[in-house]
Amino acid sequence: MDESSWAFYASAILTGLVFGFVTQRGGFCLTRALSNLFIMGDATIVRAYLLALLVATIGVHLILAAGLVEIPIRPFHWLSNLVGGGLFGFGMILSGGCSGSTWYRTGEGAVGAWVVLIAFAMGATTMSIGILAPLRRILQAPAVTVDGAAPTLASLIGVSPWVVIVALGLVGAVFLWRGAGEPEHGKWPWPLTGALVGALIALGWWTSSFDGAPTGITFAINTSYALTYPLVGYPNRVNWSMALLVGVPIGAFLGAWQAGEFRWKLPPGWTLVQLFAGGLIMGLAAILAEGCNITQGLTNSATLAVGSLVAFGAMWLGAYVAVWLMFLRRG
Repeated sequence: MDESSWAFYASAILTGLVFGFVTQRGGFCLTRALSNLFIMGDATIVRAYLLALLVATIGVHLILAAGLVEIPIRPFHWLSNLVGGGLFGFGMILSGGCSGSTWYRTGEGAVGAWVVLIAFAMGATTMSIGILAPLRRILQAPAVTVDGAAPTLASLIGVSPWVVIVALGLVGAVFLWRGAGEPEHGKWPWPLTGALVGALIALGWWTSSFDGAPTGITFAINTSYALTYPLVGYPNRVNWSMALLVGVPIGAFLGAWQAGEFRWKLPPGWTLVQLFAGGLIMGLAAILAEGCNITQGLTNSATLAVGSLVAFGAMWLGAYVAVWLMFLRRG
């Protein structure tokens, strides 16, 4: 194996390993964050998520300023971002985990997480290259541009991205400061988790450049590839984001084993049907929205891409609808 191949696999697997370890030890999960917020009013994990986004945004723009890598801006396909994001949020509540946390829960011994991932891969494949691909193309056709380019918050209002980052940082600091004394749920403190995840998201843009065009840390299309590659050889090679998936469960297992949290967990029979349905919806929606809660919600939202931020907001709305239907309506 030549030097470039070693760098490619090492950067992907190590990034995944560290990401899996950190997210497992921090209990970093958007499903858990929003469920706790909507049902109990507990914003602890939400604060970790928003801190991660703020740290990632600063890191991404420092990388851009240093010229280390050229980071693409996701297009603003408003219809698919809204519809796909909303469906993804609904699906992740139904499945009991978002895309990133489902991958790390496999390393904790959660058998149900494998059911979710299989369904996710099936749904993503159906929407990307399967029978629903024509529908995806129709919904992704409407696009908004600014001066012929995909808009960011900065380009939309015509200011430097650093002005936007400072403004968001000041607003975010107030919200984050209010949570200083909140419980930690037996995991790492939320400021540590958020800061580390945010730094990894930014770093992922650089480490993924070992595969050529950078993609950052993602769990959407690569989960589909994990199904199609061994079955039909699509895509025709292992890419960086596929190799990333190898490291995540390993890192999560190391974190769970160190903390005494690893155990095989088999959900009740009928619950598996719900998990499968949730995973299927998440997979379909992730491809329609052009990313999951990590891909759009952190990795690409950190570029201040309007489409990614809209998709992320739609995920929150879809999650609320699911929580209301499943839990709050009964109260």
